[in-house]
Amino acid sequence: MTKLGKLYGIGVGPGDTELLTLKAVSILNSVDVIFSPRSAPRRESIARKIIEPVLNGKAEVVELVFPMTREKDRLEQHWSQAADEVASALRNGKNSAFVTLGDPFFYSTYIYLYRKLRERYPEIDIITSPGISSAFASASAAGIPIAIGDEKVVVIPLPGDVRGIQRYVEMFDTVIILKVGERLKELVEILASSGLAGNAILVQKVSQQGSEKIIFGLSGLTRDELNKVGYLSTVIVKRKLEI
Repeated sequence: MTKLGKLYGIGVGPGDTELLTLKAVSILNSVDVIFSPRSAPRRESIARKIIEPVLNGKAEVVELVFPMTREKDRLEQHWSQAADEVASALRNGKNSAFVTLGDPFFYSTYIYLYRKLRERYPEIDIITSPGISSAFASASAAGIPIAIGDEKVVVIPLPGDVRGIQRYVEMFDTVIILKVGERLKELVEILASSGLAGNAILVQKVSQQGSEKIIFGLSGLTRDELNKVGYLSTVIVKRKLEI
């Protein structure tokens, strides 16, 4: 009987290959198969692009599609298919890794795969290795302390109703807002009404060479800047901003 392979969930960080942990590199170069997510069949896998420079070429790399949609039935189908494909490799005795942006257990695609595997294949041994999240990488890039002393911090995706951000900026000293995307204009308007647009920092594509952009103070953004914000954008709001 073939011995089951192990699955390693690997956080690959926000974009810079050099932010991979030593442990992540060691695992990636020891497994037989590396599974990498992408959002559509014709889109490149950002996670794969991050790890490619450190691979020794021994592992087979397989890309799995996880569509950017809110349709629960469609998502369930893709998660189940991905779990079955990963489980097939493991049942053939192949140690495997699943790579994901940032940290595996922080707003990650890996969480859905992990849950499906736990549900459908409880016999599989899964080991998770942490990575640097965009939230903390953005603070480092901007030179902004996330918390000092007894300051309170919250990390949230931008609410569906952007006005909901108001209560967070009132309750917390630091608010880190993820998944800003195309709704930056609405967010800036809400922050401006609270007098905090000047205390906000926008970080786009953090640590991605040639693409990273940091903007301090959002009240003076141009229309072009407001309309060209991608999905991989983070806003940090500090009630007391000291640069």
